[in-house]
Amino acid sequence: MATYDDSMGLMSSSSQTQPRRLLILVVDRDDDLGRKAGVKSPVVGRGDNLEAAVKLALADPEDSDANSIFSAVKLYDELSRREPSLELEIATVTGVEKEGIEADVKIASELQSILEKFPAEECIFVSDGASDDLVIPVVSSLVRIVSVRRVIVKQSQSVEQTWLLLGRYLKMAFTEPRYAKLFLGIPGVVLMLMGAMLAAGIATLPYFFLLLGVLLMLRGFGIDQRISNSIQNISKITQMASVAQMRFYASLASLAIFLIALYVGIGAAVQKYEEVYGITQGTDALLAYLTITARVSGAFLVVSIDFITVSVLLLVIANMLYYLFIRHPRFWRTIQAGILAIWLWALLKRAGIILEAQTTYSPTDPNIALFLLTGVLGVFTLAVTFTITRTLQRIYGRHFRRVKR
Repeated sequence: MATYDDSMGLMSSSSQTQPRRLLILVVDRDDDLGRKAGVKSPVVGRGDNLEAAVKLALADPEDSDANSIFSAVKLYDELSRREPSLELEIATVTGVEKEGIEADVKIASELQSILEKFPAEECIFVSDGASDDLVIPVVSSLVRIVSVRRVIVKQSQSVEQTWLLLGRYLKMAFTEPRYAKLFLGIPGVVLMLMGAMLAAGIATLPYFFLLLGVLLMLRGFGIDQRISNSIQNISKITQMASVAQMRFYASLASLAIFLIALYVGIGAAVQKYEEVYGITQGTDALLAYLTITARVSGAFLVVSIDFITVSVLLLVIANMLYYLFIRHPRFWRTIQAGILAIWLWALLKRAGIILEAQTTYSPTDPNIALFLLTGVLGVFTLAVTFTITRTLQRIYGRHFRRVKR
């Protein structure tokens, strides 16, 4: 009959004949063990872990990772007494000082090497805080985690101890390079810039708060990181495949043409507004508003729709070639998108001419008739296009790789 251990979250069974293997794992994501105590990871075995914890505690008695290792050793001893049927092992793995992806990759590699020598079925994850908890998905992808133990160092709640703790954190902000960049480097740059601007007489105190607010906003919403990632991605353009570079440059050209379309369209709309505004003076307010809106919108469409269509078609053709070269099934959809863009261009061009012109909007009007004809023929053309592309996709589908859904 199976029993459950509430304190550890472990299952045991008296009917099992094959002993289970359990790994007690300590994770030091920022590699305090290596940087401060000079201990190389992975550290496997009770004796080696106890020795590593002692070295780290002597190097930095305030480091919480030492407490995590001691706690893991204590847990190892308890389980050895309470669960003699288990095959136990204890190990400590470390990341790198900067943490992030490099640390997670290193932790995964070290854990993989441990599991090759000790193929554990389950794992108890020992951590000292939220930073190490970030690697739980990495660990769980390699071995099943049955329990997570968080080691929290107890502190006195007195005012004296609180001030001592605050002083230690302030000392870390001044001495630890990772924290000094944030707490000293950025404010130092802001103060230096504002001091220079104030000395030159080109800024006042409100500008200081404005600059400080912008910097806090960029950091708070992670905009600075997004800008940094974008710059890094742009720097990798030369490393892309030729077809990917073509797609990227086509996207930039498409964006430039679209901005030109907005510029000329807004200019035409403003000019039409000045023209129509004088004509509608003295008429009913609602009628004047509808007339101005219709004719201004028409002027915008007539002038800008050609540029917008070229912008869209350039992007569609670039994607069409890209998907063709990589043999992606989305190639067929780009053909449909291109036909749809051409139809919308013809339809909106007709609509812009109708809205801009002073007409009675009668079905017998040539512009109205041409607009309706464009709409009907466009729907028919789209139906034929979709049918043909679906047929071609079935015929030549084997030449394109399958996409996993």
